[in-house]
Amino acid sequence: MRALARSATLPIAVLLVFLAPGVLAAQLSGSLSGPVVGYVFDGNAGNLRPLKGILGSATVGRPLETGFPVSQVLTLDANHVIVSTGADLSSVNLDAGKISPLAIDGLPANPTRAAASVKASAAAFYYADSNEVRIVTGLPQEPRYTGLLQLDRPLTHMAVNNDGTLVVYATSEPDGNALYAWSALTGSARFVTSASSVSAIAITRNGDAIVADRDANEVFAIWDAAGGAIRGLLADVSSGVSSPIGVAVSSENRILVANTGSATTVLDSNGRFLKTLQCDCDNSGVYPLRNGVFRLTERIDQTIYLLDASSTEERILFVPPPQE
Repeated sequence: MRALARSATLPIAVLLVFLAPGVLAAQLSGSLSGPVVGYVFDGNAGNLRPLKGILGSATVGRPLETGFPVSQVLTLDANHVIVSTGADLSSVNLDAGKISPLAIDGLPANPTRAAASVKASAAAFYYADSNEVRIVTGLPQEPRYTGLLQLDRPLTHMAVNNDGTLVVYATSEPDGNALYAWSALTGSARFVTSASSVSAIAITRNGDAIVADRDANEVFAIWDAAGGAIRGLLADVSSGVSSPIGVAVSSENRILVANTGSATTVLDSNGRFLKTLQCDCDNSGVYPLRNGVFRLTERIDQTIYLLDASSTEERILFVPPPQE
């Protein structure tokens, strides 16, 4: 099955699992011993694999024998994912002895795009066929479908806030992209601003939207996206931004920008340049793996590069590819 297009918060190369009927309670093989950094998706083999060990000294473990084919996964945190069962969407706890899917009423299977909030307490799912976004809150333990956004044109990127009351999304226009903000308080969306080529969106804990514009070589904010929605430039080429392809917000409320190539730009919450981190890799985006830790690359048949932003001393780490 073809991988979904990337979302701002994360790959949907990263993301959504399609399960064969009747196997949702499959036993996870080979109980995992020792700490697990998180789980990665092997798109070629169609399985989930744990990163075993600790940050800075992790290896790729054996695939989980779940008993069902895996094509995509939406990662919430180190132990929870959202899966598509073929009939609906379910939240799954990977830390249990058995997979225990918790179905989310009102959420059809096979969304085109998905995005989780910064704290992974809410998620948004876009369905291209019906051109609508459905919102889930209460993740990961008590997921519930709480909102519907009907669009009048196709969506290209989106982000959702932690309580599911705000969705900022981009649409394709003849001369670039248009950005809109939907608020649960009003039940409607309004135009916010235009951009050349939106490549990623994230929403901070206080409701500001961070937008990467690849063609303009810049990252800008929409301060108070649900209210005043004031646009402000955060960084451009003078701060090392170069064709940005991913953006995320760390647990320290810093802004992480993955540029095309090997550089990742770190900004403070006001957009002030802090540092540039380099990896011996080609960035794919900034994809959540666990709290404060992000993947910069997608493939696991090559070295996996991680950005540890769980403290104020951000660092690049790597995990060697599996040897088998």
